[in-house]
Amino acid sequence: MSDSATLATRAQPLGKYPHYKTMGDSIYLSGISARLPDGSIAGTTRHADGSVTRDIEVQTRVVIENVRATLAEAGATLADCIDILVFLTDMKDFPKYNAVYGEYFDAGGPTRTTVAVSELPRPDMIVEMKVVACRPRP
Repeated sequence: MSDSATLATRAQPLGKYPHYKTMGDSIYLSGISARLPDGSIAGTTRHADGSVTRDIEVQTRVVIENVRATLAEAGATLADCIDILVFLTDMKDFPKYNAVYGEYFDAGGPTRTTVAVSELPRPDMIVEMKVVACRPRP
């Protein structure tokens, strides 16, 4: 179970499910987004004229940092990722998302699939990641 200090530093799941589940050395993360502890979405700016800007680079960084925090709680690091499934709401964001992703992972990193979806659980979410990792053996 998560300790209260960790829980206070990130958003809680939107339903009755854990941030991650383990089976042996395998770690399965629930979909991770750019939600902040207060429920807002990082990289979202609401303008005075009512328009909204959603920054894929900011959201991608926050998603990966949220993945990092979840893996740390489970006893692993980003280097322990095996497979990542990425959901984007607009494939036009792919080049910028891909550039940020490349700041964290190289060609020898986890396998990855990126798909476009019509929407994610909150309107301001534009990227979400589903991760499988393996705890390092001592």
